[in-house]
Amino acid sequence: MRFNELIAILQDKYEIKLLMADDFPQAIMDIRLLDKKEHHWNEHILFVGSLAQVQNLPDRPIMLLSTDDLPTLPKGSSHARIRNEDMYDLFNTAKDLIFEELREGSMFFELAHMALNGKSIAGVMNTAASLLGNALVFVDSSQKVLANSTNYEIVDPLWAQNIERGYCSYEFVQKVRSNSQMKEWSKQGSETRIITLPGDRQPKLVARITQEGHVVGALVMIEHHTPIGRSHLRQLPLIGRLLFDVLNRDSVNGGGHSIYSSFLYGLLDESEISDTIEHAAMSRIEFPAEMRVIVARFVHPIENRFLKRTFCMELERIFPKGHSVQYKSYIGILVPCISLEQWSELAKLSQYEDVSIGLSWPFTDIIEFKRYFNQASASIKHAQHLGMTNQIFDYSDFYYYDLLYNYTGKIPLEHYCHPALHILRQYDKINNTELYVTLNTYLEHKKNLRTTAEALFIHRNTLVYRINRIHQLTELDLGSVNVLYSLMDSFRIETFLRK
Repeated sequence: MRFNELIAILQDKYEIKLLMADDFPQAIMDIRLLDKKEHHWNEHILFVGSLAQVQNLPDRPIMLLSTDDLPTLPKGSSHARIRNEDMYDLFNTAKDLIFEELREGSMFFELAHMALNGKSIAGVMNTAASLLGNALVFVDSSQKVLANSTNYEIVDPLWAQNIERGYCSYEFVQKVRSNSQMKEWSKQGSETRIITLPGDRQPKLVARITQEGHVVGALVMIEHHTPIGRSHLRQLPLIGRLLFDVLNRDSVNGGGHSIYSSFLYGLLDESEISDTIEHAAMSRIEFPAEMRVIVARFVHPIENRFLKRTFCMELERIFPKGHSVQYKSYIGILVPCISLEQWSELAKLSQYEDVSIGLSWPFTDIIEFKRYFNQASASIKHAQHLGMTNQIFDYSDFYYYDLLYNYTGKIPLEHYCHPALHILRQYDKINNTELYVTLNTYLEHKKNLRTTAEALFIHRNTLVYRINRIHQLTELDLGSVNVLYSLMDSFRIETFLRK
């Protein structure tokens, strides 16, 4: 505790006049009543009493609460005047406050020691709850419950349900957003706030956790065994930050994926790939007989490493047999197969987390990992160029665009487009018709009249008329497989060039 902080607290109860204060005061490590034989002056001790009775005046800057007028103190000292009748009561109050904070420092040291020695988030969380005397819940910025203490009962049904399901319900989130205390807190920007929601049985102290300027989560302390006090207000943000670091450590090293992650990263990194391939030949790391790469990228670029890591953990939850890796702006996972249930969860994840997800072709040689990682990431890039995001994009649907993107020939791509497309575009422009779109949609629906008409929102007879008109203008043989392929490729080339 610093001198100014202590004075601000004591002034709520006592009459104190601040006379001088160092801009960078020392931390108060002890408190002592002055006596006339005082000679051991220490910058970290707060002295209380009458300096007039002291025979040897201080020879260095000190912190002093005095009851009398003073001679000049050494430069850098901090000094406040108190009333003589308050001296002993004030001394005891200040002593309790100073020693309380010292105990808090000891408590935090114990938690930090556990974290440095590799204790799990569950162990650190329960120890923190015991030291604070209340239950703790850690949530991320998307309202997922990442960890909670288990050594204190949570009787509040709202939070008990949140913990059981692993995330905060929509109804709960709406209560939080509409809460007046939360709205005031968002404007103040302070670290902690006591929040009470409608229907709460227990008060909650909430500490925001920030990383690189972003709010990445919150530590919630639920009052039950110990009333919320001043020490909780100071300690909760520090403990929250410590728990955040432990969660980060566990997310990187947890699940036994660190060796595989390093190996996969080495295959992607140009500077490490040769050593990694040599290591692969010597190592006994085993991969499935057939593999696919799933790659995700946030639709809106973010620099928040915590959000990327929590998303990575979510991929590992969906694919427990997968091996994850983060490379540049992409989060990837190598998987043996993808079930319908996993596909469904991925689709929901892409919407919920605002990410696009790319899927490679199957492969069997792990040394080819980079090639297939690039396939999955290329699917995302080409989909975005075509105006598509927040979905799963299979490379099979985008490989032709990837081919065009990497085309390095001297002949312009438009020279490979079937001339029939130019004829239809010109005819549509002059006659205000839609034959170009009609032919493209007809081919996309495998020449099925019913589904094509439904897609174009026209009658079947209208579609038949348009196809006959297309044939009259272009003399296309739509019964020829090679003509169909050339037309489909031409539409893709023109789409690519337009975008």
